[in-house]
Amino acid sequence: MRRKTIYLFLLCASIWPGMIWANQTEVIELVGNGEINWSQGIILARGSGAPPKEAKNIAQARLMTERAALADARRNLVEVLKGVRVDSATTVENLMVKSDQIRLSAEGFVQGSAEIRDQRKYLSDGAIEVTIAMNLAGDFLTLMLSQVREPKELKSLKAPPAEKPAPKPPPPAPEKKAEPVPEQPQARAEEKPILEAKPLPAALDLPKFTGLVIDARGLNMRAALIPRVLDENGQEIYQGQYVVQEKAGQNGVALYARDLTAAQTNPRVGKSPLTVKGSKVNPNNPSEIILSAEDAKRVTPFAHKGTFLEECKVMIVLD
Repeated sequence: MRRKTIYLFLLCASIWPGMIWANQTEVIELVGNGEINWSQGIILARGSGAPPKEAKNIAQARLMTERAALADARRNLVEVLKGVRVDSATTVENLMVKSDQIRLSAEGFVQGSAEIRDQRKYLSDGAIEVTIAMNLAGDFLTLMLSQVREPKELKSLKAPPAEKPAPKPPPPAPEKKAEPVPEQPQARAEEKPILEAKPLPAALDLPKFTGLVIDARGLNMRAALIPRVLDENGQEIYQGQYVVQEKAGQNGVALYARDLTAAQTNPRVGKSPLTVKGSKVNPNNPSEIILSAEDAKRVTPFAHKGTFLEECKVMIVLD
């Protein structure tokens, strides 16, 4: 736990050396006294504390004020976390309501959040304002994936409705026995060859793309921890079963940007990303992006193990 806290602190320090509000190329969603940074895969919350009157000296007052500010920030961070969309139909709050185990686990992740120390403010009246951050990837995202992910083929397996048995036909009238007719040799039907499905090309035979950038501007797509990419027939291209849950949890399923160039040059997608334009968004699930037949044909060959999609090297550009 200590190592994770130190790592998160260093990560935060490297991301926010100055203002916490990120630049215009990042996707930021403000929630109460905090924000969801979908471009960094992290959430932030602010809190404040006032010096207590019962403090015996300045040092004790400072320590108690810091503790009050951090406690306030973590309460606010819980509220920000509740508003995080896991997928199109689920928020973290939905899962917390359904399961006490999820609620306790989420609150535990909040308690493990780290303060961004260079954002601390000391006010003239002795009050202190702090900003804390929590990483949405790692163990937290792995937990969310375990709650919402299930084999897609199982979702459609429903018991068919019971059919009423058809009435039995009346017994046929007895027929006169006919003279046996000698059997004539029949010509053997020509057997048609069975066509086998063409396998996907091996990873080594694919074009040397290093990641995927999806331009979803103008489609009103909503950011989520677990977006889905579909073709026009509703078949899933990405988040497929070929993506190992542990990898998705540690890397994040996808990150977001507001600028196409910023997405294409993000280290996440490497030096030669494949860029496609989203065709539309599923109107019932605005975190699901649908590709045209042409673009789906370009992306589908990478939808298996050993490719950049298995490594979750995906950036999505939003308005």
